[in-house]
Amino acid sequence: MNYSGGFPMGNKNEKAMMPELTDEVTLCNELFSKCCHDELREIDKHEIIVKICQIIGSTPENLCKAEEVFDSIKYDITKYTLHHEYCSETKNQVKPKFLLWLDSKAEPKKARELSNFLDKYLK
Repeated sequence: MNYSGGFPMGNKNEKAMMPELTDEVTLCNELFSKCCHDELREIDKHEIIVKICQIIGSTPENLCKAEEVFDSIKYDITKYTLHHEYCSETKNQVKPKFLLWLDSKAEPKKARELSNFLDKYLK
């Protein structure tokens, strides 16, 4: 991670380093251990499931249904947010490799069909 500048701490000669906004950070490799990453993922997932459950009704059956909803649409929501909110509002670009991965997760059948087509005609 690249660091630049900083702002004074208690001692005038000490500076706290702030990461640049252009840096790429991955929670599992940069900031937290694998164990912490897994725990954070589950906490975030649970919070989203609870929000879904609040909409459809807070019963034990709906908690299971909310988890099914989350698991079935999580990649589609990511794709929507990335394309229609993040990229359009910030004018940022996303790496093609990530978009291909996301498409394969959101629509695995279409991804297999494309892969089979490419294997057949381009190799």
